[in-house]
Amino acid sequence: MFSRFAHYLDEIANHGSIRKAAEKLNVSASAINKQLISAEEEFGVALFERLPRGMRLTSAGELLVNGYREWNKDLSRIKSEIEELKGLRRGEVKIAAAQETVPDFLPAVIARFTKDHPRIRNAIAVEDSDRVRQLVRDGGADFGLTFSPLPLPGVIVTRSADFHLIAMLPADPGVEQPDSISIGEFFKKPTIVPDTSSHLRDVVDIAAARVDIRFQPVLTTNSLSLMRSMVREGCGYGVTAIASGMTLPHEDGLHYSRIADSGLPPMVLSLIVDPRRSLSMTSIIARRYFEEHLDEIAVRAGKAPPHSLE
Repeated sequence: MFSRFAHYLDEIANHGSIRKAAEKLNVSASAINKQLISAEEEFGVALFERLPRGMRLTSAGELLVNGYREWNKDLSRIKSEIEELKGLRRGEVKIAAAQETVPDFLPAVIARFTKDHPRIRNAIAVEDSDRVRQLVRDGGADFGLTFSPLPLPGVIVTRSADFHLIAMLPADPGVEQPDSISIGEFFKKPTIVPDTSSHLRDVVDIAAARVDIRFQPVLTTNSLSLMRSMVREGCGYGVTAIASGMTLPHEDGLHYSRIADSGLPPMVLSLIVDPRRSLSMTSIIARRYFEEHLDEIAVRAGKAPPHSLE
């Protein structure tokens, strides 16, 4: 086989001697020499200069050896990626995600991925949306999930999905809560909302402007978990975002109601990558899980899954 002969050729080049190459490979020197002569006859050029003190590559020989080394390097990389694909290696995926993805979206995808690939480590940084993009650009994350408005300089959006503002109400045992409420009804109650670091706050401000109300929240916070806890304690109404077409979640102590106003703009969740970076096969596999989940959301929302925007 050519690969075997090329390996012989590489060892002769490394050692400058057929005899030393034969010792290294545990092959007879005559067998290597026979293959070398046969190859030179086939190519019609000398691959080595026979010198008194050894062998030196000719220009044709250097071309052949360098080609073999590049081919061998590519083969090693491909083997490594196949091993990662089969889950034989312990890889790591670094993901940056906006806070709004934490309650439902992110756990659903990560649970599926870790079940299929239990040996791969997942490092997830939960940040505000603008910081997500910066982490992807700086190499701190393999890919990101952000609600930042388009355009997003320096990154490419491979998938996206619409999310809508949802009201969170404290669950009152024995009292039936509505499945939808108007914006006006929402702002009649004390409100607990994200601060301006969350894109969710932008949509809340737009909602308030639509009913011409200057609301005074009882609490603003950069922690969506704290907001949920305060709503559960009965301190007011809060907000979250749910993907289009998804059913409202059920959670102890909380009741979710759709906000009945078709004029509110959707929040767009974008999966972003840095086109300058070459990702490992592990990261590419993980990204596919998120892209497939976003495609599923598109189908449930009655839209055709978009092609990758890469």
